[in-house]
Amino acid sequence: MRQDNQTAAQQHQDAEFWERDFAQRIALTSPTDTTRGVFCIGLLRAVGELGDGVMVKRCLLVSGEKEFVELFNYPMATYLRMLSTAIRLLAVEHGSIELALRQLGRRAAMDFRESTAGKAMGVMHGGDPRRLLDSLPVVYRVALSFGEHEVTWVAPAHARFSLRNTFMPYPFHEGVLLELMKKTNVQRSWVIGCRTAMLDTEYDIFWE
Repeated sequence: MRQDNQTAAQQHQDAEFWERDFAQRIALTSPTDTTRGVFCIGLLRAVGELGDGVMVKRCLLVSGEKEFVELFNYPMATYLRMLSTAIRLLAVEHGSIELALRQLGRRAAMDFRESTAGKAMGVMHGGDPRRLLDSLPVVYRVALSFGEHEVTWVAPAHARFSLRNTFMPYPFHEGVLLELMKKTNVQRSWVIGCRTAMLDTEYDIFWE
């Protein structure tokens, strides 16, 4: 019983932390910070698959939109409100908010990979992890209207990806990067992310 109480207390603390975290992120957005409708549609689809239709309706309600158009740009604040709502609901079923964020990051990467731009990128890297990672700044610029993105090489099979002035938390991008690496010609890959400032994150990507 004591262990259960500690777990419940930790979950409550995590929920409060992420609620404050997302409120700060939303407050820091501007009208020029946008994301494509394909990612909003993908988020709702992922919530439906990982959760249920009730969760989808709640996310759509907080967005203030009736529907999303794939090629339109929408305020990043809208996406963050939906994401914040989704992770609170999904964490109950998937163990923690961090795990829910990674799952949703994976789904976002899948949606991009199936888009016209994503398919072109797939042809460009041809399964080569180094070529994929070198193209990451271009991939992120296509997907988002904001942020600075840089890849540096620590070793032949170890890259460091730095994101500045971006809005999604690091577990989300961990999921994105893990999913992108999944389609390369490597046996295993790892991604370790951390927050370096409120809107800045860094990721070490290894493989063998």
